Amino acid sequence: MKIQDLVKNIHKGAKHLGTFTLHELFQFASSRYFNGIAIAKENSREYYLAFLAGEAEGAIYIDEKGTVLSDKAARMISGAEKFDFYELTPDIVETIVMRCRIFEKAHLKKSIPNVIHDLLENIIKGSKYIGTFTIHELFQFASVQNFIGIAAAKENEQEYYLAFINGEAEGAIYIDEKGSLYSDKAVIMISGHEKFELYDVKPDVVDAVVMGSRIFEKKHLKKSIPTLIPEIGKKSEGMGVLRLSILKDTIPQNGVSISIRSEGKIVGNDITTDEGNASFKLMHGKYDCIIMERNQKITTFHITFNEANSSYTLDLNAKILLEI
Repeated sequence: MKIQDLVKNIHKGAKHLGTFTLHELFQFASSRYFNGIAIAKENSREYYLAFLAGEAEGAIYIDEKGTVLSDKAARMISGAEKFDFYELTPDIVETIVMRCRIFEKAHLKKSIPNVIHDLLENIIKGSKYIGTFTIHELFQFASVQNFIGIAAAKENEQEYYLAFINGEAEGAIYIDEKGSLYSDKAVIMISGHEKFELYDVKPDVVDAVVMGSRIFEKKHLKKSIPTLIPEIGKKSEGMGVLRLSILKDTIPQNGVSISIRSEGKIVGNDITTDEGNASFKLMHGKYDCIIMERNQKITTFHITFNEANSSYTLDLNAKILLEI
């Protein structure tokens, strides 16, 4: 059976989990490691993405000219499509992926920030400008005014967005040339030195933004504020962004869960990107880096983080580690 005939009928009878934009689809699928197929149809064009354990592993594009598979199909996705997602068993999805596997996942990831950037730009252009604030000024102003709106900061190729509801930061988005981060992952990228422009935005629009970028661990965001208000007479402690690259025999490991522990307490969580990268905003010091692979194997590395040691490449097959 031709692959195009297979995918056109394979979702019939499968459980429909919802309709999503591309970035919502990636966020939803990865949240619970879903297996399934996402389908978008526009005029005579059809787009199919096959997901295994929450990751897009296969792509198919069909139009009147024929069928395109794998990376070529992924390039045909603009990011503006609406995808219906259907849950399937892993063996069925693997059958599809075997014939249309995606190797260069960056093609898909690049579609997401462009769409989000355009969406947020359009929201801001049609909204009232309130003022420009440092992050601690922003929090203070929003809280006092019980403010509803969106704050935006741009530095070089980096963009930061915070969505406020009733004076509280409820959503966060970070965009750069590599892709986009949402929720707690986006919060970690905020250094506390950015200048935010604040805009008065309709509540229903802000609610929609928050739905796809909700902040759950607000303590990460609060940590950015004191760094701008040093305590008199106290020497400030070092702080920065710890960057990790997770490999296994030189192969980047994507979708791996990482927790950072200090003195028995978890101070950060992240999931590696397609390139095996993750980052954490931390005080300088000694940490345990706990890595959980998809097969639930847990490995712990001991790390010293400071200005001289802010980036680590960790190989899960290396011998200098403690397994627990």
